[in-house]
Amino acid sequence: MKARDDRDEPTPGAPASGRQRRWRRDPEWTNAVLLDALLDLVSEGVRKPTGKAIAERAGVSERSVFVHFADREALFTAAAERQAERWRALSEPVPPEEGTVRKVRAFVSQRGRMYEVMTPIRREGLGLESDSPGLRRVMARGDTWLRDDLARTFGPELHQVPGARRAGGLLDAMEAASSWGAWEHLRSRRGLGEAAARRAMGRTLRALLGAAAEG
Repeated sequence: MKARDDRDEPTPGAPASGRQRRWRRDPEWTNAVLLDALLDLVSEGVRKPTGKAIAERAGVSERSVFVHFADREALFTAAAERQAERWRALSEPVPPEEGTVRKVRAFVSQRGRMYEVMTPIRREGLGLESDSPGLRRVMARGDTWLRDDLARTFGPELHQVPGARRAGGLLDAMEAASSWGAWEHLRSRRGLGEAAARRAMGRTLRALLGAAAEG
């Protein structure tokens, strides 16, 4: 990725706009507006936005897209990383010492907000990750973050169940029940609204924890 922006200069003698001045002196800002433009277009249902469409949405020149990003692989990987920042910003640690019922309610509410932000980009990413090593890495890191957050939140309950963290154990079952895939099934396949999807996910988690506690 080039550090310097080679965008065409304004017409000689013409004053540079505020956007143009910032564009030239702040490459990180330009990167951010390009990535946000790409993510916004995908969220609105545009599949595989062109460099021209991304630049127009960002308000910069088309050539700037590949001045800042070496190729589409670099662009999509950076966009996936920025998307991860977006949904992680919605996370608020749920205290592990809280009661189980209250934790499930808070956890599911938070996951619902995160998954709603994640969904349109995740759908597109699933169709691209087989051809994008960078995208696969970013998505895998996101999945690991979600699992670790689940394990931290319900650490006390998992500790009480023998083998909870082994393959096929309680943690795996809870991860599947609270995954984006489960949310997508409830929202898209079953047609549930957000509140109903949260209730279904919460009911499943409570049932898993209750069954494990009973032995």
